[in-house]
Amino acid sequence: MIVEKYSKALIQALNENELVEVYEAVAKIALISKDPKFILLVKSPLLSIDEKVKILSEIAECNNPKFINFIKIILENKRVDSLKDIHKRLYAKVSELQNTYAGFVEGKISEDTLKALENKLAEKFNATIKLYLKETDINGIKVFVDVLNVEFALVEERVKQDIISQILKAI
Repeated sequence: MIVEKYSKALIQALNENELVEVYEAVAKIALISKDPKFILLVKSPLLSIDEKVKILSEIAECNNPKFINFIKIILENKRVDSLKDIHKRLYAKVSELQNTYAGFVEGKISEDTLKALENKLAEKFNATIKLYLKETDINGIKVFVDVLNVEFALVEERVKQDIISQILKAI
């Protein structure tokens, strides 16, 4: 609920170009938000909110006044823990605006197969899809495109069972 509120307010305050810029800045902060040194920094009573905002804007490499105001509000309301979830919401919005989505494939497949999967998904969703390969030791593949809620798996054992089932039905 809180993440939704902050995300929605931030998205409404930004135009498309600013949204991409601020998304990248929030992504940089979200990336380091689990680091114990980062947590100590943002929760330190020794630093003022303005000093923390300055440090975070330098880390994010963003001087957009709306971003700086957003970070200040997040710090004042002690909602720094929400940045990772806000980042996810911004990612979904930026992906939607640019009609470009990222996902990953688990398994062992060739680069050509990966490209073919990207092309088929791009055709189905009328969007640009970029898939990243995570090699795992499963007999098949699993495909995930989180923002589009796409998830499917082709597992060798399951395919064999389906073939046997179809043969038995045909008899």
